[in-house]
Amino acid sequence: MLACSALLFYRLLYTRDLQMSPTTRSLRERQRERRHLAIMDAAWDLFGRNGFDETSIEEVAARAEVGPATVYNYFGSKNELLVSLFMRFIQQEAEHGDAALRNPPPGIVDGMAMLFETYLEGLATRCSPLLLREFYALGISRRFDYGRHTYDLKRRFLEQCHQLAVHYKNLGQIRADVTAEEATAMCHSAAVFPMTLFAMSLGIDLEAARRMLRGYLTLTLTGIGSTPGSTQ
Repeated sequence: MLACSALLFYRLLYTRDLQMSPTTRSLRERQRERRHLAIMDAAWDLFGRNGFDETSIEEVAARAEVGPATVYNYFGSKNELLVSLFMRFIQQEAEHGDAALRNPPPGIVDGMAMLFETYLEGLATRCSPLLLREFYALGISRRFDYGRHTYDLKRRFLEQCHQLAVHYKNLGQIRADVTAEEATAMCHSAAVFPMTLFAMSLGIDLEAARRMLRGYLTLTLTGIGSTPGSTQ
């Protein structure tokens, strides 16, 4: 009898959902999206200000004006909430990179520097130092297969660099015997070191990181060896 009653109850719920108007369904979806965004924004602020370990789910829920159970319902755990913030940050920075590609400067050094300085600006102004360190640790953790999955997430940054390399290759600013793929790898490698130093707060500020970035890109793109046949 109880089993039949339960079955009838769930059939009624299912029928009600099927009969729900598009307006009601859309309203529920918008409410869900607003709660999702409110939780992520609250976590972004609290993790960035107080630190990940020092912030509880209850504090995030209170800031987002939802119950702790709602936070767990959306994200499962505090670690998964941090992962969601990490992936959103990468997505947003990739969008800033797309914007920087719309009108590249004439020279390859300026163009590559402009792209990577856009990422530096994001590290400096769109994310707190505490969160940056959490993201760095997360990116090389077991959760992301010790960095392998992070590479897949960041592939869009490489694609943006490759897009610039193709552009300057077509302008004749990359040697004929160097492919756009090789130029991409070299420029990206040159940029990683100063960006990592800045992100981890390892002794350089934004302006120093910019100078180092541009210097490394210049050396990469113009060469550090003497002209063949020259004497010192």
